[in-house]
Amino acid sequence: MRYLTPAITRDLRKKMVLLAGPRQCGKTTLAKSLLDPRGEYLNWDIQRDRKVIRDLAWPKDSSLVVLDELHKAPKWKNLLKGVVDEFGNSPPLLVTGSARLDAFRRAGDALTGRTYFYRLHPIDLAESRQFLPAESIQHRIDRLLTAGGFPEAFLNPEEAMRLRNDRMELVTREDLRDLSRLTSWRGPADLIELLRERVSKPTNFDNLAQSLGVSPPTSKAWVELLEKLYIVFLLPPYSKSLARSIRKDRRIYFFDCAAAYDDTGASQLENLVACSLLKFTQFRQDTFGETWGLFYLRDKEDREVDFVVTLNRRVHWLIEVKSSDADLSGGLKYYTEKLKPAESIQLVRNLERPLEKSGSRILPLGRWLENLSFNVSSKA
Repeated sequence: MRYLTPAITRDLRKKMVLLAGPRQCGKTTLAKSLLDPRGEYLNWDIQRDRKVIRDLAWPKDSSLVVLDELHKAPKWKNLLKGVVDEFGNSPPLLVTGSARLDAFRRAGDALTGRTYFYRLHPIDLAESRQFLPAESIQHRIDRLLTAGGFPEAFLNPEEAMRLRNDRMELVTREDLRDLSRLTSWRGPADLIELLRERVSKPTNFDNLAQSLGVSPPTSKAWVELLEKLYIVFLLPPYSKSLARSIRKDRRIYFFDCAAAYDDTGASQLENLVACSLLKFTQFRQDTFGETWGLFYLRDKEDREVDFVVTLNRRVHWLIEVKSSDADLSGGLKYYTEKLKPAESIQLVRNLERPLEKSGSRILPLGRWLENLSFNVSSKA
C-alpha cells in the first residue's frame, strides 16, 4: 500500500480524484490496487477502452472507475465536468495520468470545485520501510542514493541506471512532444544531462543557454517544461523580511534523488532530503489544504541554509544537511537567530548521538527523515 492510499480512499467517497506525478512512480499500480471485482479500469491508450470512455458507457453501479491516461483525450476536462454534472460521484472516479494532468488542470477552471488533486512521489526514506522492512536505515539510504526512489529501480537496484535512462528518454521523446510544440527532443535531453551536474546549485539560464547553443529565454522555457514533466523541481530563495542581499537564483533538484552526477555524494544526499521535504509539504497541501512552502536561503556573504520550510508563511523549519560534520553550520546559526523558526535542525548522515547547540538541534539524518508523517489523521 502506497502512502497516498488512505487519503485517496477517503476522498473518493466525496469527489472525483485526480492523481498526477512523475512517469513510472506507481500511479497506475496504486489505482489498480483500489479496485475490487466490481471496479472498472479503463485506459485511453487502449482502443476498446477509448470508446467506452467516449460514450460514458462504464457500468454505473461500479464500486470505482479508474480512467488512466485520460489527459490525452480531446477536451478531457469538459468530458469529466459533464460526468460529474450528470452522475455526481456515482460511481466514484479516479483519474490518473502523467504530468500533463497537472499542467492542464492548472490551465483552466472547468474542474474547479469538482475534484481533489494528489501528487504521487517516488519512494523516500519514510516509505522505504514498507518495501524493505528488514533493512537498516543506513542500508535504505544507500539504496536511495544509488538506485533512486522510483519503485522498479528501488526494488531492482542493479537495473537502476538502465531504467533511469529509459525513463528520461521516454519523457523527452513522448511527454515533451505532447506537452509542447517542440519539434526536437534533443535539446531538452542535453539540458537534462547538464542539470545532472548542477543538482543543488543555482540555476543560471545564461550559462545553460551558452552550453546548449540557444537563447536564455529558450533555456528557461525548457527548464520549465522539465518541471511540468516532473523531471526536476526548482526551489526559490526565501526572502520574506530579509534584506535585498539575498541571492535570487532558484536551485535545481531531480525527482529521481540518485540522478545527480556527483563524485562526493553531497549533492545526492541533499537531493534526497529535498525530495523528502517536497513530498511531505505537497502531501500536507493535497491532503489537508495546509499552506506549506519549500525554499533555500543564501545571501551575498555566502551565509546559507539548505532548506527553509514554511507553514502559513512563517518559518517552520530551518534545515541544513551534512554528511558527517557535527559542528553547527555558521549559516544555520546566523539565520536561526534572525528568523526564529519553530525548529532549527542540522541533519547529519553519520552522527553518533543527537546534540544541541545555539538553539539548533543536530540530529541523525536518517532517523529524522524516516519519522516524517504521511498519516491522514496526524498533525505536522
